[in-house]
Amino acid sequence: MVLALGAGLMIKGERDRHNLYDEKPSSSRRSRRKDERHDANPRSRIDERRHRTSSRRYHSSTSWRNNRDGFGYHSQDREDTSLQQLQQRNTRLLFLAALILSAITWTNLFHETTNSQIQTRGSDSKKATRTGDSVAGLEKSTVRDKQTFSSSNNMQSQIKHQSKKQQQSTIKEDIKQILAEERTSRKRWNPCSSKYELERHDHEPRHGDICRIKGGIMSYFECPHGCHETGGNPPYCAQHTVNLSGGSKPCRARDPKAAPEYRCDDVGVCILAVGSPKEQFKGKGVYYDDSCDGMCGERNDTASFVKSGQNSVGCTSDLDCSLAGICLPETKTCLCDAWADGADCSYLKFQPVNKSRLGYMNEHYSSWGGSIVYSSKDQMYHMFVSEIVCKDDLQMRKRCGLSSWETHSRVVIAESADIDGPYLRNTTDEAALLPPEHHNPSIHVAPNGEWHLFTISGSTGPIERMVSSDQGTSWSEPVVISPRQNPGPLLRPDGSTYLYYRADGMDLPSPTCSNEGLAMQICPVAQTCHPPNDIPLFGHTGEDPSVFVDHRGNYHMLFNALPYKCAPKFNQGGHAWSKDGITWNSNPRVGAFTTTVQFTDGTSIKCERRERPQMVVGSDGKPIALVTGLTGCPKGLMLSSNDNDEMAEKSGAAAFYRGGDDSFTMVQLMAT
Repeated sequence: MVLALGAGLMIKGERDRHNLYDEKPSSSRRSRRKDERHDANPRSRIDERRHRTSSRRYHSSTSWRNNRDGFGYHSQDREDTSLQQLQQRNTRLLFLAALILSAITWTNLFHETTNSQIQTRGSDSKKATRTGDSVAGLEKSTVRDKQTFSSSNNMQSQIKHQSKKQQQSTIKEDIKQILAEERTSRKRWNPCSSKYELERHDHEPRHGDICRIKGGIMSYFECPHGCHETGGNPPYCAQHTVNLSGGSKPCRARDPKAAPEYRCDDVGVCILAVGSPKEQFKGKGVYYDDSCDGMCGERNDTASFVKSGQNSVGCTSDLDCSLAGICLPETKTCLCDAWADGADCSYLKFQPVNKSRLGYMNEHYSSWGGSIVYSSKDQMYHMFVSEIVCKDDLQMRKRCGLSSWETHSRVVIAESADIDGPYLRNTTDEAALLPPEHHNPSIHVAPNGEWHLFTISGSTGPIERMVSSDQGTSWSEPVVISPRQNPGPLLRPDGSTYLYYRADGMDLPSPTCSNEGLAMQICPVAQTCHPPNDIPLFGHTGEDPSVFVDHRGNYHMLFNALPYKCAPKFNQGGHAWSKDGITWNSNPRVGAFTTTVQFTDGTSIKCERRERPQMVVGSDGKPIALVTGLTGCPKGLMLSSNDNDEMAEKSGAAAFYRGGDDSFTMVQLMAT
């Protein structure tokens, strides 16, 4: 359109130029009229020649005088002046057409740039890099365009000014988008070799970071770049430097280009974001300290019936109360059982712990969880506990801690007249019921009165069962019933067993901080079980399941909801519930119990880990006490002057626990 306009202007100018010369008759037309006149009267040709000669002499003298005196000019001069004015007008018209063409070209370029930038925002990280180059190229092109059109009129200057502001704003937004995409999509930093992945132990002061072989095989690890092994003892991997006391500092592998990231795992639970970006960035928010900026909420802010997405002001059934209470239809609120707490009764409610009754704290050996049964024969409580002996080269040491549990754990029996302890055992090693390597004991009473003890005979299984028909005086030989690990059995009235267990490598939905999950298999008779199917009971990671049936016949599972790579573990207590023990709620409560322990003297401690939960249930089906293993507690477990000195001396809590990775088994009474 613009080119046609310019061509039309040029043609019009050319026509005007020709019309200028055609204002007077041409010499050829005058000659034809003269010839016609002369043909009619030949005499007139002679007269015309005489008149032309005299006239030429007169005009020549007159023109010379007029030009000499400054008066007038020739007709040819008038023609040249008019032609010059016409050419100037055409030049102005052509220049205006060029300006219009420039403005339209600039507008089209701006729209093409904007469309390209909009499409670029949705691209992946690789396209984002190319988009950055494209944006830079467009910016250079903009500079060249501005130089090219610097001679534009006021209208073009206004268009350029508006376009510049809009494009600068768009470029800034593109830069922000590209930086954000580059940060989330850059190659994951890994200080381990290709077949290993980093396992952090930030919240365990004496345990260094290690590189665990992919798949989570516990016995295979190496040290991250810049660290070295410590002979199999904690911290396992240490830095090349030493601390002031002369020992090795635990290895702490850090990405120099990235700060640690946290996310909200559940209500009130803030954990480190670990794993691939797919897992990290699908959680609620990305934060940079273990408080998550307070955005995870408080434990009573969100009940499970609100979390599950139901549009209800309050509860509508006992399921909304975690089956640990009843829903009051008048007020649509939950009335929790004595041992449960929270708006939806999903949290556990404890009594403070008497420091002289910590549970099982042996002078020589660390321990890691246990299971309790009451014997009517001697009217004593019997605890089957995982006791950890020191390795062969450390036999002279006492309480070597949790680090040797995979190879040096055995099952012993300790006794107490009170359910919360202190539990004591025979000081001789012959008191061990099962030698190393046996771990995860779980004792249960069958409907016929038999005691069934479940354990694992290796760090990763299998699960074994042994039976006593005389309340622990004698036992049958262990029989393997499942290739899995971490048994959580439940004996049924019909003689069958629901066997809950931990399975590794599960395909759990993101976000997840670990790939362990909980599944179950059914054992129709005492000594045989169906093959495990490894189908997750719910979508959250977990291990150490323990199931009990309450006084209303509802099923409750307690478990470690933050295993393996999940950190910190301060809120690792999990609670799930079910009507039949097979179908469980899809959103178990994380943080149902924590690593903080309140004492009767008003003090408290905060440990690093609290695992292996097993509930002791009374004959009426109501929970009495929770048994757990603790580690990473403060060294100063000092007894107050108000505690019973005799019981304190027997328990040895003040003198024996050395902090760090030392571990013990605690029994905490439930609220009544």
